[in-house]
Parts: sequence; structure tokens; C-alpha cells
Amino acid sequence: MSTPQTYTVPNLLSGWPFKATPNPHAAKINAESAAWVASYDAFSARDQATFDRWNFGAFAALAYSKAEPAQYRAGVDLINFYFVFDELSDKADGPTVRKQADAIMNSLKNPYAPPPPNEHILGIMARDFWIRALEEGRTSPSTAKRFTETFAEYTDAVVQQAEDRDLGIIRPIEEYLVMRRGTVGVRPSLEFFLLSEDVPDEAIRHPQIEKLVLGVIDMCILANDIYSFNVEQSYGDENHNIVSVTMAEKDMTVQQAIDFIAERYTQVSKEFLEDMKRVPVFPEPIGTYVQKFVLGMAYWVCTDDDWSFITPRYFGESAAEVQVHRVVQLLPKRS
Repeated sequence: MSTPQTYTVPNLLSGWPFKATPNPHAAKINAESAAWVASYDAFSARDQATFDRWNFGAFAALAYSKAEPAQYRAGVDLINFYFVFDELSDKADGPTVRKQADAIMNSLKNPYAPPPPNEHILGIMARDFWIRALEEGRTSPSTAKRFTETFAEYTDAVVQQAEDRDLGIIRPIEEYLVMRRGTVGVRPSLEFFLLSEDVPDEAIRHPQIEKLVLGVIDMCILANDIYSFNVEQSYGDENHNIVSVTMAEKDMTVQQAIDFIAERYTQVSKEFLEDMKRVPVFPEPIGTYVQKFVLGMAYWVCTDDDWSFITPRYFGESAAEVQVHRVVQLLPKRS
């Protein structure tokens, strides 16, 4: 039951046949990765404490639940790095975010080249993370190629988001989704399911696999935007959110928009499960790698949902209660 001051979040994954369990190496390695982030002093003491409380390691523990220690370290570093970039870019204008993105991509494309003078902290972090992933995580050539390509698409989309924010642009739903498929950062993350395995593009980018990739990306967008809407609207940063976009385009209330989005989520999730049955057969060992990739996507979906109620990032200290009762109190606008 919703009122003008509350709304109800749907149980999006009711009946989802997959459930992730945490990586057994997570506790120790998450602490190491968190210390790595803190060592850069990217945030004020207060913001660092908030970053730590949001517990991005819990996301990585579920998302990369089957990874061996070195590969898991690469995964949790990646998740932490996403959110460092997210926090720094959210507070910056378009030209500044372009410089941040360029620094990151220079390090990913040229990790062993001499660093440029006065290198941005994001470039320094990206180089450190990527060299460790390449060497200790034994990143395969095919994964390295796809990851750098898709991470460039992600950073370009974050720049576009900042430019839209500067201009106060609210995009139409379908146009918004095109850009959000970049900013959500899912596509590069999926590459880490097969970090050390050398798998050709013909398999990982097969049209049937690509349908699954787009499905998991869209489910993450729809779920994340529903869960993050309250905090974003309170800070006045709601234009890059499917709830606000739907409200504007269809003249809906918050609850009407969320219900509309939930229907789309249900349809996408059904299509994803059906498409899983149509994955083509590949010769070994490629077939085993593809199955690992597909199952990783299925677990990513429930990871995204589970973590949204583990972290206080979206629902504060009421996250566990919201997960049970589904009612959210609309936060006041902050000045």
C-alpha cells in the first residue's frame, strides 16, 4: 500500500531459480581490496567511512562466487573501482568527467607505459588494478581485449551522463535505456567471469549470448533504478533514473512508474530464462566456458537484487525491513 509520502517496491525476483552464495575467499580479500582503495585518499574521512559502510565487497562476493583468490581479487577491485569513479564523477561536470575517463582508459590501454605527469588519481588506481589483474589474475588476451573495449564504452557513457546532468536533460525512455546500458557498467563486469580463460569472440559475442547479456543488463538497470530512486530524488540527481524518466514521459506518479517498470522487468526476466535454454553448443573446452559465463549472468541478476538490501546505500538502516515489507518512505529534498 502506498501513499503520497510512501511507495512500494516490488519483489522483482520472486520465483527466480538461481541464488548466489558468497565466495569463500571473500572476507580476507575484501579487506585487502578495501585497504587498497583507502590507501589512495580519494575521499574525505567522512566519505571514506560512507564508502566502506556501503559494502561493495558483499556485491563482489556474490557476483564472483566461484572465482579463485587471484581472480576474485581482480573482481572485487573492479567493483570497488566502479564506485570510486561513480562517486567522483557524480560530483563533477562534463569536461571534468571526460578527463577522468581519459585518465582511466589511458591506464587500461597502456598499463606499462610511463604515467603522464600529474596523473589523475583514477588513472593511478586503474593502472594498479589492471596490472594486478593481468599478472596475478592471469587475464587472458581475449578477456583483456573485450574488457578494455567495453570499459571504454562505459566511461564514454558516464561522460554523456555528466553532460546531460549539466544541461538538466531528461531523455525519453528508450533513448535513456540506450545510454544507461553503458553507465550501469554490467557489460565489462561480465568479462571477469572468464578472466583467465581465452574464449573467442565468436562464442562470447554469439547473437544468442548477446541476447542474454542485454537481458541481464536491462534487469540490472530496472532494478537498480527502482532501488536507488529515493536517494537520487532527494539529492536532486534523479534525471538519470528510469523512474523519473517514466514519470516525465507518461505523466505517472512514483508508484505508477515503478509498477510500469516492474512489468517490463518481469517480461525481460521471463525472456532471459527462455533464452538460456537456447544457448548453442560449442566444442570443448569452449562449451564449458560459455556455460560458466551464462550461469554467471544468472547469478549476477540475483546478486544485484540481494546486495541492494545488504547495503545501506539505498534504504539506509531500514534495508532489511524494506526487503520484507517493501514500503519506502519518500525522503525530503535536500537543499
